[in-house]
Amino acid sequence: MRIGRAAVLAFVVSAGMGPVHADAPFTAAFSGTGRACSGGLFVRTRTIEWNSSFSVCKRGRYEVLEEDFAGDHGRIAFRLHARSRQCRHEVIEAEQVSTYGWSVQGYPSLEAYQKRTLPGWRNSPLDERLVLSCPMTRLD
Repeated sequence: MRIGRAAVLAFVVSAGMGPVHADAPFTAAFSGTGRACSGGLFVRTRTIEWNSSFSVCKRGRYEVLEEDFAGDHGRIAFRLHARSRQCRHEVIEAEQVSTYGWSVQGYPSLEAYQKRTLPGWRNSPLDERLVLSCPMTRLD
């Protein structure tokens, strides 16, 4: 019976499905680069934490707003349930741009995230519309 299980596992892995289930939660660790983005983003099964030069979002619970890993590059957006006093972001969006490279955006509100593609919202000088955009490297 051992040989049968090993053969099935080898088949599943070779078919590209791997041992990861589609319903498994997204977890990752990222390292930021540059003056404003120096620090790290840590997505765990139930908590998220983002520490950068100008914003400290301590570990807290989140909900997934959007998730798309169907293509070559994944994208996921998180809404923080409660923010620490020094956290400037209510929504954090991460989009894969290469094998290890990710673009991570921090939005000050759910409204700013929802209206991000509307004219007048992108690159607006208003505080309630300011978005932190950070190039990050996935560590795991």
